[in-house]
Parts: sequence; C-alpha cells; structure tokens
Amino acid sequence: MNIFSTLKQDAINFLEPYKTKEPASYAAAEQALGAILITDGFIGISNPFGRKKRSGIFGTLGGMVLGVIFMLIPTFFGNITGINNMTATTSATVASVGAPSYTGGTNSQHSSPACSLAVNYSVNGQQYTNQQSSFSSSDNCSLVSGQTITINYNPANPGSWAYGAKTVSMFLQIFFWAGLLVLISSIITFFIRLFSIIFGWKLLRDGRKNAANLPPGTNLQTMIDEIKQNFISSTFGFGAGVNPSVPNILNQ
Repeated sequence: MNIFSTLKQDAINFLEPYKTKEPASYAAAEQALGAILITDGFIGISNPFGRKKRSGIFGTLGGMVLGVIFMLIPTFFGNITGINNMTATTSATVASVGAPSYTGGTNSQHSSPACSLAVNYSVNGQQYTNQQSSFSSSDNCSLVSGQTITINYNPANPGSWAYGAKTVSMFLQIFFWAGLLVLISSIITFFIRLFSIIFGWKLLRDGRKNAANLPPGTNLQTMIDEIKQNFISSTFGFGAGVNPSVPNILNQ
C-alpha cells in the first residue's frame, strides 16, 4: 500500500510543525486533515477546475463491478453462440457467402462489414449441406464459394459450427484480461481509500478530543478552513486560490 503510505506520511509531515504551535492550531490541523482524508476516501476530492482528481471508495466499487462484467463477457458470448463447445475441427467447402452488412445498417468507412456463411461438410459419415454459421463475421467476407476452409464444430451437435472460432476466442480473452486488470486495480484502490478513511477518522477524533480541552469560546473553524486549503493545495496539487469542495463534517 505504498500510495496510502505516501498520503499518510504527507499528512504526518504536514501536522508536524503544528505540534510546536499553540494547542488550538494543532487541534484545528488534526480535524482539517482528518476531514479531508475521510472525504477523499469516501467520494474523492473534487477538482475545482471541473475534473475529478481521485475516485473515492464508492468509485472503486463501480470499478469492481465493471471488471467482473468484462471478465464474464467471453463466457456470456461463448454460451450465446455456442462457440465454447465447438472443440472439434474438420474441413468444409464454402457454399455461399452472404452480402456484407454494416453496424447500424450503414455502409460506413469507419465500420467493418460482417458476412454470413454457409458451408458443406461431413462428420462421421453424416453430410451437412448448406449449414449456416452461428454468427456473422468480417473474416467470412474474404471467402468465396468452393473454397476449402477449416471449421470448428460442436461434437455433441455437429450441425453447430463456426469459422475462425480460435480468433474469436482470442479476441474475447482481451475482455477477460482487461476486466481482471480493472478488478485488481479497483480492489487495491478500495483498500487504499479504506485505510485513508480509518486514518482520517483517527485524526478527526484526536482533534476533537484536543479541542475539547481548549478554553470555552475558542473558534477553530477559520483555522480549519485555512489548513484544509493549504493541505489540499500542497498534497493534491489544486490551486490555493480556489476553495475546494470538502464537506464540513467536523460539526456532525
């Protein structure tokens, strides 16, 4: 958790000079940094220039869901088309190639055409004539009638077949590995944000405890707001002249 350690160390270093100042300043600094770390951990600190600098813990949950969805795409598509069960191969003769079709039905230079395909082949002496493929593909468009190709078919249902099944499976694996990368990254970030929340709560709690020992009538809010802005400016790189969006949770 090197990223969290860096943020934690930044907070500790930022607090260090306040230890030698008056108790009110140190109590205000603890509360300010605690509030910032909790806010950043939950929802992320909002960039005042209109961009989200960091995602909070809730954003990481969305990333986990997205990662799982991507990982399941190969299985879902494979089950829908039956390509996962097409483990056997045989030679086939192209009977016909369908007319190219484009995404959205438009002949666009930015989209690749897909063609249906019908072939003739035999499995265990059984002839399969003019068998339509399970799905259309751009690879089919380059074929011509009478051409011999190698196809994959389902041994339990030889009438179910596909051309270029290996290529399709390799393409689908990209979704799996991309999803796995997103999932792992989101899990790591989740724990970073969780530790940030825990450490922030400890600072906030200690700051409130120290503030309770101050003379009655001591107003820390002005110092807290200034310290918040200084820490965010130095740690997250936001401009010091802009008032960042940090919810006031100190009085809750």
